[in-house]
Amino acid sequence: MTTNSGFGKGKTSKKPTKSASKRTQASKQYDKLKSDGVPEFNIYIRTQGKKNWYPAGSLAVNRTSQINQAIFQEEENLREASLRLYPVLRKNKSQLEYGYRLKGSEFADEPIEVAVPQEPVLPNFFQSTFDKVKNSFSGLFKRG
Repeated sequence: MTTNSGFGKGKTSKKPTKSASKRTQASKQYDKLKSDGVPEFNIYIRTQGKKNWYPAGSLAVNRTSQINQAIFQEEENLREASLRLYPVLRKNKSQLEYGYRLKGSEFADEPIEVAVPQEPVLPNFFQSTFDKVKNSFSGLFKRG
């Protein structure tokens, strides 16, 4: 006696997509940081000038001072997920801003702080060029 599994072809297991495996890996890393006692933050998104914040996810960073940098490193992923969840944000894609607050019920009354992108620190081109020239000339005049 054989058992029939029903009509049609049998189901084949799907291979996880590249983005799904990336999310799984990020989830494992987040859980590890969380278990190590690293501060967790709820991340929010809104249209600039509006009052309503929409939850966009959570991040864990080693230092509280690094949260702005972490948000803008993950900006593309946060934006993509938020636009998928909140279609109302799509019409103002270029005017989105991010905010954060420490995660936990004890921080629920705290105001959401607006995330500010850090200005990239570029070395002074003329100073670095001058230093290189000075070092090369000082090497010529050294007596050995």
